[in-house]
Amino acid sequence: MTGSELKRIRHRLGLSAIAWGRALGYLGEDATVSVTVRRYESDGRPIPPWIGRLAEMYARHGVPKQFLRWHGRSP
Repeated sequence: MTGSELKRIRHRLGLSAIAWGRALGYLGEDATVSVTVRRYESDGRPIPPWIGRLAEMYARHGVPKQFLRWHGRSP
């Protein structure tokens, strides 16, 4: 998966970089999560295969509602 494909999925789902990073399992400060996602999306960091698979699953089935509520978004 390329960074632009990852970003396209995030945009299609309507998620911020922080919410997307949390849905992918990243913990820590919001700024750190956001930077990590942006590095993946700009191809500045290789995308691990498990993130690509998880992103594809979210693209097909959506992010579980409890993840969206947990990240401050309503379904």
